Amino acid sequence: MSESQRTLIFVGVALVSGVLAWFAGPSAPKPNTEIVGVGELFYPDFKDADAAKSMEVVNYNPDTASVRPFAIVQDKSGLWRIPYAHNYPADGKERLAKTATAMIGIKKETYAGSRESEHADFGVLDPKSDSAADLKGIGNRITLKDGDGKVLADYIIGKEVKGRTGMHYIRRPDDKKTYIAKLDIPVSTKFADWIEADLLKIDAPRLNSITINTDTVDLNQGALIEGETNQLTRKSSTDNWSLPGIDDTKEELNQDEIRKLVSSLDELKIVGVRRKPAALIKGQLDQITQLDLQTKGFYPQPTRKPGGVRLVPKDGNVVAVTDQGVAYELKFGEIFSGTDEEVEVGFAAKEEGKDDKKDKEEKKEEPKSSQKSRYLMVTVYFDADGLGPKPTEPKKPEEAAEVVPGEDDPADAAAPTNTAPDPKAVHAAALAKYEDDKKKYESDLKAFQAKIKDGEKLVKELNARFAEWYYVVSGNSFENLRQGRKTLVKDKTAQANPAEGASQFPGLPPGLKLPGLQN
Repeated sequence: MSESQRTLIFVGVALVSGVLAWFAGPSAPKPNTEIVGVGELFYPDFKDADAAKSMEVVNYNPDTASVRPFAIVQDKSGLWRIPYAHNYPADGKERLAKTATAMIGIKKETYAGSRESEHADFGVLDPKSDSAADLKGIGNRITLKDGDGKVLADYIIGKEVKGRTGMHYIRRPDDKKTYIAKLDIPVSTKFADWIEADLLKIDAPRLNSITINTDTVDLNQGALIEGETNQLTRKSSTDNWSLPGIDDTKEELNQDEIRKLVSSLDELKIVGVRRKPAALIKGQLDQITQLDLQTKGFYPQPTRKPGGVRLVPKDGNVVAVTDQGVAYELKFGEIFSGTDEEVEVGFAAKEEGKDDKKDKEEKKEEPKSSQKSRYLMVTVYFDADGLGPKPTEPKKPEEAAEVVPGEDDPADAAAPTNTAPDPKAVHAAALAKYEDDKKKYESDLKAFQAKIKDGEKLVKELNARFAEWYYVVSGNSFENLRQGRKTLVKDKTAQANPAEGASQFPGLPPGLKLPGLQN
């Protein structure tokens, strides 16, 4: 065999080997030049979780073929906000720190592949890329930046590797190479997970008055339909709630429903927000603001006071008063249905009964993710009655009248002839008690005035917090709060006297006579 023939054979073998390697796919052995970085960190310079001042998460939902962005950023004042949700304040420092910590030290455990054609199989297509809009295999992208906008870490996280729990395909957006890494990143794109969970900041034991009004605005009639007004009260957290008008011989409060009501106030969660118009935040009411209020289910109505306006909510209100003198008024507006995204931030949300004819004709069964929610406005004012009675100043005792012996008195009238108390001694004792009572009064009054000051300060802080926002609550929260007498009161006689013919022995048919028992 000539030298030229031998050379051609070697070239042919090399070409065949190359073709076979190309078609072998991701599982084929990789040349050493491709297995670069295995065992190394994706971002070796990212070591300080506190350096993260913003996070962006872009999730792809394969069921809806849609990409959903979410971000949390720290503004110049140091406050965390959610740009996606109208820049609503976030309680995200601790949660972001946990996410950032989990993203530090992610290592390239195993090499998976370097060809772009493999990205869809690994689920690491970039969700922010236009070319990936209608394709399967799109991953979730998480980006952390510092205060200057410098990228600290940026990952596209793909599918979990079959048979390897906790191991995912992952790559950097600026690198075509895909690796396998162990991941446990506690990240959420749910609005409710990033905000202050306690909306009202009510401490349930402090509640001493809850007034529920069930008036309803009928838009068809253009009139306010009068409902009920029920006021639950108690003197302290150790006392039972009371409700006027209960016939104690036949009725009693439904403690289960009252507990549900109090718990709903104490733990009220919002599921979405909308920013109020700038004019409304400033206390102004122009035409655009009135229209915005009406679309949310709040109707401006003039009062007898010149220039005065009050907002009439579509479905009543609840006023809860605490022993701090803080009165929370919750106004219930329009009901609407929507997906999670529509509920949270209002994109494409439609109010109930406001679909046009075409939408109704084309409307099919609502998506399973659709949920009914309710607009809510919260205002706070100071109510001194919530503090309890104001301390009463004690009355100083009058001077005792001096007793002068009469002419008919015996010679020793000056000497005590009986056990009657000495008026001067009685007055001295009363005066001493008065001084003690006065000191206590002054102390109690000082404490009462301090409560007023603290209550007014809290009202101011809460109103500043609520001023900019319409809130959205779930339908269940609305039902638990807006209760009427029908649920708050139950009939004693219905429990004491079972219906005639009904069996008093569970599991046995009515009217059945048991041996040894008189029916």
